[in-house]
Amino acid sequence: MYKTFLYKVLTYLSPNFDKYISDNFSESKSLNIVDIGFYKGSFTRNIVSKVMKLNKNILIKVYSFDPNEKTDLSEFKKFHDRNKFEWNHIHKAIGEFTKKENFTILNAFPSSGSSIVNILEDSFWYKSRKFLIDPFGNKDLRTSTVTVEVDTLDNLFHNEQDINLLKIDVEGFSFQVLKGAKKFLLNNSPILQVEVLSKKTEFDIRESEIIDFLYSIDYNLISKKKHYTTHIFSDVICVDYLFEK
Repeated sequence: MYKTFLYKVLTYLSPNFDKYISDNFSESKSLNIVDIGFYKGSFTRNIVSKVMKLNKNILIKVYSFDPNEKTDLSEFKKFHDRNKFEWNHIHKAIGEFTKKENFTILNAFPSSGSSIVNILEDSFWYKSRKFLIDPFGNKDLRTSTVTVEVDTLDNLFHNEQDINLLKIDVEGFSFQVLKGAKKFLLNNSPILQVEVLSKKTEFDIRESEIIDFLYSIDYNLISKKKHYTTHIFSDVICVDYLFEK
């Protein structure tokens, strides 16, 4: 209960571009969303709720991806059943290549930091959050690792040309996702919300590689917002970016 409460608080405090995105689809006939790093679906839930208030007749389809099969999706399922949109959830990681990889889950706080690249396991960010969220947890059980299937958006959506919105929140793995989605992005041109998460010492490099890649395929940076709750007592930086063609 305590972890769930904190997750909701941090979700509420996190930056978002919900109004800009929902206004873009206020008069559209359809909205097709790809949500990578779905966890419990807070991003998609917020967007769908806001768009449906503006446009009751819109047809919505959601493709969500998250390799953690232990995540409780019951609340999102209830939301889906009430609002009757199409939803396909796939237990895969998305990256640059099709293969199998180890996926590390941060047990004290699986919504943040659980990833293939696993940059947060030994960070001061995780140690401080673990103290707040799970102070009495077994130190030897702070992470768990599972082998997951990794696929690419180019492979999964090679025939799709109607994706309108792509969100990537994969705890430091965003560039790999984008490199495996170049054809997809050229065919679909969705609005992009992308998280860049990095150690502070490497942040400028990680930010530049993503921005330069997207500029090369005609995307423009519309806005960016820092996760200030991540930066406090931390050795990492987390920023969300909004791109559009």
